[in-house]
Amino acid sequence: MRVASEAPGLASSVNVGAFNLGNAVGAAAGGAAISAGFGYAAVPIVGALIAASGLALVFVQMARQRQPKRGSRRDVSATHNR
Repeated sequence: MRVASEAPGLASSVNVGAFNLGNAVGAAAGGAAISAGFGYAAVPIVGALIAASGLALVFVQMARQRQPKRGSRRDVSATHNR
């Protein structure tokens, strides 16, 4: 909401939409596992894989935010000190 202070209604609706999309993808993946013949025992495993991939994306984004951007002051000063 801090980033979307001009349109909090839009930010809220996008947030709800993301949750709905997650529910739909999870249901589809679980149904695909059952349809593929893996049975009901595979559904929690599929859910865990989806959650692990989401966590991996969070870590990738955190690592990308820590890197200095090209042309930024920190990047330029680091090259001039060599």
